[in-house]
Amino acid sequence: MNGRERTIAFLKGEKPDHVPFLPLVMQYAAQVTGVNYRDYCTDYSAQCRAMTEFASKYGMDYLHPAGWPYCEAIAYGLNVEFPDNSLPVARKPLITDEDLDDDVQKIQLLDIRASTAMMNRVNGLRHYKQTVGNTLLIEGHCEGPFAEYADLRGVENAMIDLLENPEEVTDAMHTITENAKSWISLQIDAGAELFDIGDAVCSQIGEPLYRSMVKPFHKELISYIHSLGAYARIHICGNITSLIPHLIEIGANIIDVDSMVELKEECFDMLRPGQFFCGNIDPVQVIRYGTPALIRAKTDELRQLDNGRGKIALAGGCEIPLDTPMENYLALREAAESWIF
Repeated sequence: MNGRERTIAFLKGEKPDHVPFLPLVMQYAAQVTGVNYRDYCTDYSAQCRAMTEFASKYGMDYLHPAGWPYCEAIAYGLNVEFPDNSLPVARKPLITDEDLDDDVQKIQLLDIRASTAMMNRVNGLRHYKQTVGNTLLIEGHCEGPFAEYADLRGVENAMIDLLENPEEVTDAMHTITENAKSWISLQIDAGAELFDIGDAVCSQIGEPLYRSMVKPFHKELISYIHSLGAYARIHICGNITSLIPHLIEIGANIIDVDSMVELKEECFDMLRPGQFFCGNIDPVQVIRYGTPALIRAKTDELRQLDNGRGKIALAGGCEIPLDTPMENYLALREAAESWIF
């Protein structure tokens, strides 16, 4: 089986030749293949070159276009700098305290086709589909509604707004969700069969605020992805143990779990047909600074926890860090290949 076939079979609740291998390798792929990260973020051909070369040489079952959080934010008007061979930087927020009500109005419905940054991702997905789409699963990506609000407002102020200005935050997330749906449609049309919602900051707001304010928008986005015939993945960095029942309930097919999450038997029992976890191995202490033997041991622990269910794919809990020894990455890949049902 190739990576696309393997992952789709797993998504359908079948047991393929081995578990899918779905690591996040954005900066790492650029570093290993010698692609300047500024080019990776701004030129889809550079990103596609890095990802396809990395997948071909070192192995993974899919390709994903994520790698920096400000793609949509630029379209809203955020000023973003692109340092040489590094992550993009926003020096100040778009939405400020001086006139919050007026600044929130900057979050308007977008003409996505007029956004170079957003269409760069669409063009990259189209390139993936035309070149390797029959062998590797192609994943689209957008920022989740609260993560996007935090990109535009600043994380600390966004947290305060949840408590002090909830109506403004809700209005903003409604518009962000509508724009996300339009972008999701373009990305799926371009070739994405799996779509990832990244809402990292939700791990910091607690279960009550997530349930009341953000969960309805996640559910709306996942339902929309499904309506277009694609599978949905959700990635929230950090400890989301308290959010897992909600992420299962909203219907995400793949629920990424960071290393801080304490997966237990009951978590697996809650999963519905067509749903599975992904990750849970510490990307820093185990994958970056550990050894192949430690990686194999941690994989064996997950395998015992899964207990033959076929309900977790292998990856780091979050992005594979820069400077990870290649022998460690290959040990993780080999652990996936040896995880046979």
